[in-house]
Amino acid sequence: MNAIVGLCHFCEAHGPRPLFCTFSTDDESHTTASSSCAVQCSGCTSVGAETVLVSRDDDGTIFCSRESVPNADVTGFLRQAALRSITCEVNWSKDGGVVYFSDTQGHVLSLMFHLKDTRARGLKRLFSIVVLMKDKMLLLNITPVLSEHMKQIAKELQQSADIVYDNEQSICSQRALRLRTGRNDFGQSRSLTQLTGDDNIFKKLHSHFTWMLRTGAITYSETLYTSNDLLQKLNPQMTKGTIFDENCFSFTENDGTLTLRELENLLTTTVFKIILYCVLTGIKIEIKCKQIEPEKIMNSFSKLLPCTNYQVGHYIKVIDFHQGIPSPDLCLLEETEDNKFICKWNGTVPSKCPTLMNKIVNAMTNTKFNDAVLHQHVKSLTLEWLGIAKTIKIAIQSSGKPDAITKLKQILGVTPQDESVVNYWSQTYC
Repeated sequence: MNAIVGLCHFCEAHGPRPLFCTFSTDDESHTTASSSCAVQCSGCTSVGAETVLVSRDDDGTIFCSRESVPNADVTGFLRQAALRSITCEVNWSKDGGVVYFSDTQGHVLSLMFHLKDTRARGLKRLFSIVVLMKDKMLLLNITPVLSEHMKQIAKELQQSADIVYDNEQSICSQRALRLRTGRNDFGQSRSLTQLTGDDNIFKKLHSHFTWMLRTGAITYSETLYTSNDLLQKLNPQMTKGTIFDENCFSFTENDGTLTLRELENLLTTTVFKIILYCVLTGIKIEIKCKQIEPEKIMNSFSKLLPCTNYQVGHYIKVIDFHQGIPSPDLCLLEETEDNKFICKWNGTVPSKCPTLMNKIVNAMTNTKFNDAVLHQHVKSLTLEWLGIAKTIKIAIQSSGKPDAITKLKQILGVTPQDESVVNYWSQTYC
């Protein structure tokens, strides 16, 4: 578990400070580097600046316990956690630790407790155990396990301190002495080793903190599911015929078709946008040309549609064009005598084009996209809008309430100019 477990205390001379911390690492330098501590105080000293307690797992993970963390930013965060855990983030009900969050630095689980000390102000010292972590949800999930063990550690320290306190009080009652003499000069804070009378207390804390890091790592593990994985797990039948179907949008390299940029150069930008709009909204197109096969243009535009098994009948190849003006439901793409293409259509491209059409046009103008990347980008856009069309169709079939459908379209980002694309794709491809 990528976290830091620390022991903090309140020093009579220096205030709240971290005293001892344990963390996992794979850097061997952390096992030999000295701890940086500018304060020379018996109470603020634990194992010493030159001492590092080390445990190693079979998988190569190293658990280090030191006076300070070998990172300036984390050291600042640990000091702030020491301040907050002792002064304000306190659970007076004694039910467990307190969790508080910081999106900029990290999240903390803390437990404050007292240790009896005959030489301290009020005959007791304030200590806290803190767990620092970046993963908020993991910290919340393992809080019950860690909090219970933190209370056990605090109880063991209190029991050891109580024995030392009772022995010292039996020799000389500090409370009676202070009331009689009025002495209030308590000197430096004593070390945790002196308070508990245990020379191996920090070795025991290293063992406890290492156990907490190991337990947090094995108690909960995170599994990330993509939408496809989750659907396959819940209902495999739901993915058939949807955007998650592997055969939904296949592509064959070097299939002899034209790229979108080649089509635009062939037809000119104005004609290309008209044909692009007609293709996306389901308006039938007639193609009449001599220098290039109509099927090549037809197959090139068919890449924009969410199905490779596209019905050829959508495009009507015309050899002898009938005189007259085409209807709004039919668009004629014709090659002139000077090998230029013109478009005859009784309809017009709206001033506000569908979102999908705008995204395709913008992608074509992006010089950072080569033709292969452009194709994959357009493919993802097509699959995205196929999913939107299918979602709206299912919602209409299951609910049918206009207000609910309107709200769903707003959430999916469907604008009024997208209705022509969504309606056509819902009826044809969903």
